[in-house]
Amino acid sequence: MKRWPLHKAYFWERAPFFRLLLPLMAGILAYPCMQLSLYPVMAFGFAAFSLFMATAWRKQVAGNIQVISFIAMQAAVFFMAWLLCYSSDIRNDQNWFGHKINTADFFEVRINDAPIEKEYSYKLRVSVLSTMEPGKLSPATGDAFVYIIKERSAPQFNKGDTILVPNKWSPVSNAGNPYEFDYAAFCAYNGIYYQQGLPAGDIVLYNKSSDKELSFPERCHDRCMTLLSRYIKDKQTLGILAAMLAGDNVNLDTETRQVFAATGIVHIVAISGTHIGLLFLMVSGLLWWLRHKRYKWLKYLIALPLAWFYVLMAGAPPSAMRAALMFSLLAIGLALQRNNSSLNTLLATAFIMLCAQPMWLHAVGFQLSFIAVLSLIIFYGPVYKLYAAGNWLSKKLWQAIAASIAVEILIAPLVIFYFHLFPALFIVANILALLFMVLILGLGMALILFSFAPLIAQWLGIACTALVSLFTRIVYWLQQFNPESFYYLQIDISELLLLYVLITGLALHVLNKQKAGLYSGLIAACIFAGLLCRDEYIALRQQRLIVYNMGKTVHAELIKGKHYTVLNTDTAVAQQVSYITKAAHTGYHAWRQEPMQTKPELLQVAGKTVLLYKDSMLRPYTGIHADYIVLCRPVPADAALLCNSFHPKCIILPRQSGTQAERWKVACSKLPLCLHYLPEDGAFVLE
Repeated sequence: MKRWPLHKAYFWERAPFFRLLLPLMAGILAYPCMQLSLYPVMAFGFAAFSLFMATAWRKQVAGNIQVISFIAMQAAVFFMAWLLCYSSDIRNDQNWFGHKINTADFFEVRINDAPIEKEYSYKLRVSVLSTMEPGKLSPATGDAFVYIIKERSAPQFNKGDTILVPNKWSPVSNAGNPYEFDYAAFCAYNGIYYQQGLPAGDIVLYNKSSDKELSFPERCHDRCMTLLSRYIKDKQTLGILAAMLAGDNVNLDTETRQVFAATGIVHIVAISGTHIGLLFLMVSGLLWWLRHKRYKWLKYLIALPLAWFYVLMAGAPPSAMRAALMFSLLAIGLALQRNNSSLNTLLATAFIMLCAQPMWLHAVGFQLSFIAVLSLIIFYGPVYKLYAAGNWLSKKLWQAIAASIAVEILIAPLVIFYFHLFPALFIVANILALLFMVLILGLGMALILFSFAPLIAQWLGIACTALVSLFTRIVYWLQQFNPESFYYLQIDISELLLLYVLITGLALHVLNKQKAGLYSGLIAACIFAGLLCRDEYIALRQQRLIVYNMGKTVHAELIKGKHYTVLNTDTAVAQQVSYITKAAHTGYHAWRQEPMQTKPELLQVAGKTVLLYKDSMLRPYTGIHADYIVLCRPVPADAALLCNSFHPKCIILPRQSGTQAERWKVACSKLPLCLHYLPEDGAFVLE
């Protein structure tokens, strides 16, 4: 006789993929730290899997055997994750072009994407096809970046072209400024470790691309971009619509992206579940005559290939892959007449995607996409029940508000951690963004569908431009209500984890009436408050001098307490200065500027004397002692004169020409003098 279960099922019993996802994520995170050889890991993984199979096949096992079986399963998935990372790491490929940097003369590469225009160059993402060594042509693999220096005319290279580039590769590296974005790690997670910059004259066009070489989704993508460019002349409208409709961010300007991020709606320019939902609504509208619920699965199966084609056409970003894969699992469940658990479906989607591409775990877009859906699944129902809406309009409005609040509960800590901001009016902005998405996507799809009728397409293009212009004006207006301090929020990884413990504990107490959750949440809140007090104490007592690595520009700041003072800068590159220094101002909690009427050339920092040498010529001085000398302008390489005049311990040198930099290095090496060369050593920080 069957008995009812003695306890309510735990969430990991209702979502079994949770038990597989945790060791998979642990193995991916452990891969960079576990630099082991392949065969021992394979042996451990095989042993763990064999132990699991030996203990799991029995129907009735003792409690200890169940524990052993569980641990063996976790270990097997952990080692499987490590092996997946190993196989996806391009450096483990024998044909990776990075192994032939020291021997090859030229490299045959294919341009993967359309050239992206930068301030001083054109950026190409390329795939290496072969290496050319003396008397030998060898196949090669791997991706890299090629920067073509801007000249009078733009380079005539297109997506799909094959070119020959010389062996001028250099490792992808960071500028070394405080709290900067780790660009080198970002590129490494995407399998890119080398880059080079060169004039167009050093590149040889080997093979011109043709449309026949592109896949069908790529040809459709290029066709959509051509039609949008033909009928939409406004650059901002084209950038937003291309990003929302085709996943193409080439024309999306940085300022628009930053404004959307500041108001909490940057997700609208990424292909996501909203796009898949609108596609399903279109298919449902065409199949309106299949009204019975028993045919609902048929609508999903018809929309399924269209959804995947759309995702591939948009370049298959993680958010779109997540939406399409969840939609596929839902369709399969309906076809098999299975009741799908939304939480288990989400976890299964994450498990499958990480098995296919383990490094997606480090992608911010992947994290935000899954955390947003997870937050929506957990909190939407409880939030929606807080208010009983009356008529149809108020219900729809409250559904949008409840969804925005539910998503923000788990997304806000992650946004603060990565982007250091919090959108104060996220509810209003997201409601307007949802309405805007429905309208602009509908108009954009209609423009492409009616492209055979130029007059109709032109009017649709005008309507898109007007709608985007109105929406962006509203977003800029909403941005003004964000307090300035909300753009400089800073938490570290320990504080982020404490915030999630706090949210989890309070959620368990409110939703499941668990007192343990309340206690754990309160403890996390106390520790979190203590860490914030520690950060504030450190910020108030700090004093440091920072000389940033900004190329030929020498930008020096003195941070004292929670204020900073600019000691030397170049007003001609104010936008670049603001972009680079904002990370340091946020990280050091010193984003308020304290003006200085007279900028001293000699100052005391942390008990050391620092001289800001602003003359363009070196002259002998007497009676001045400086521990550190910051050269604010290019000067001749005469380290002996500086030593005799100021007796310094170290010279901070900005970017110089190649020969001038070598002269400084040689001159300092002959003296007991340290040389801090900013382009190679990163920013100079004295604290």
